[in-house]
This record gives sequence, C-alpha cells and structure tokens, in this order.
Amino acid sequence: MKKIALILMTFLSFFYFLSCKNESFVKSESPGIYIISKQDSIMKANEKVNKIPLPRIPQERKWYTDLVFIMDSKNKVYIYQTEIKVPSENVHFEYPNYIGLRPEYLVTIDSDHFISFLKNNNDIFGVFPNDKKIWTAFYVASESDTIKNKALFKLCKELDKTKSRSFYIVRKTTEEENKVLVYKRNNREFEPKSIDWSKKFYNGNTKPFSKEYDEVEKKMNRIVLAKQTYKKVEMKIEM
Repeated sequence: MKKIALILMTFLSFFYFLSCKNESFVKSESPGIYIISKQDSIMKANEKVNKIPLPRIPQERKWYTDLVFIMDSKNKVYIYQTEIKVPSENVHFEYPNYIGLRPEYLVTIDSDHFISFLKNNNDIFGVFPNDKKIWTAFYVASESDTIKNKALFKLCKELDKTKSRSFYIVRKTTEEENKVLVYKRNNREFEPKSIDWSKKFYNGNTKPFSKEYDEVEKKMNRIVLAKQTYKKVEMKIEM
C-alpha cells in the first residue's frame, strides 16, 4: 500500500508541475496559441532556477494516461482511452511502447462541441468536478509544435471556471497516433502489421511486431494498452 501511495503522489506531483496554467492563455478572450517547445523550455528553466527536479513519472505514464485528447489543426479533437495491463515494477525507456491503437477507438468531436461533449459525458471522463471522481489526469496531444485549436483554449478556461482539480500535460503526438490518424481521416483499412514502423519504441531500437520488440516487452510487467471504449462505432458531433 505504501508503494502504491508513493506512486500516486509522484504521479499527482508530476502533473501539478506540468499542467497548463498560463493565466494569460486561460483568461484570453480569443483563441490562444500554445507552443509546446516553448512551454517545455519554460518548465526546464524554472526547474534549473528553483533547483528542484521534476518528479520522475512511471514509465507507463510518460506518454499516456487513461484519457488522451488529440487536437488537430482543423479544429477536430480525437479522444481515446487506455488501460494498464498488469501491476509491476518500474522500468524506464526513452520511447513509448506500442499500445495497439486503432482508428475505430478514436471518438471524433468538432472543437465547437468539445466542452459540451465532455460535460454531457462527465460521468465517464471526469474532467470537471463531480460526485464520483475528484480529478482526472490526461494528456493533450498535437501533431504540430504549435496548437491553434480553440478546444484547448476553451478547455483551459472551463477548467479554471469550474475550479477543476484535473491535471494534464501537452505533448507532441506519438508515431503510433500519427499513423492511426492518417487511416482514420482517410477511412482506410488498418493493418498495423503491414506498416513500416520505425525503431523508436521502448529502447529506441525495436520495431513493433518483431522478435526484438517481443524480447524487450517480456521485461515489462506493466504495459499501457489502447482501450476499445466504443466498439466499432465512430461517434461524431458536428454541426
């Protein structure tokens, strides 16, 4: 129990330090622009000045939480969920694992209706305060370094307005997310084993579906996997 509590506190601390809390961004009356590399530089500078290193996050949470929002440049938001396979020891790698994400796992929401969708399904996502969940930790991902999607601005503002305790990190999309988005947008049949994946998984020298990858994954007792929340159904809210 002590180990679980320690991991939880580390996890919360990590998201507390890295959550987007830019006051000018939140209170702006027009859609803001979030530059991922700039914010990363600011956090590193603060870490250096304060001489307090950021808490080390568990391997399986370095890229994914139970909830991920991908915000594109055309004002669409793609939502998917993940789950942990089994409890384990903590092993650290430079790159994420292959989570088995598929196009049909992504829920597509128009940015104008993103907040209302989250509120209407708050019993599932728990982003805003409710009786069932105190907080939710999640990732916001973008294919480009600069995010102009108004959904992020609206999300920041609504979290501030509702005094939500939810935490989040903004990051670039992973290779796997990028590949799946291409198939999703073009409505193409997805066969992951036929894709020419790079070796940037786990230790940076393993391709998914290879013998080397299987050998590395045997060392992992705790693995994050994409969750098929909505089975074979693409949910869209567009007007």
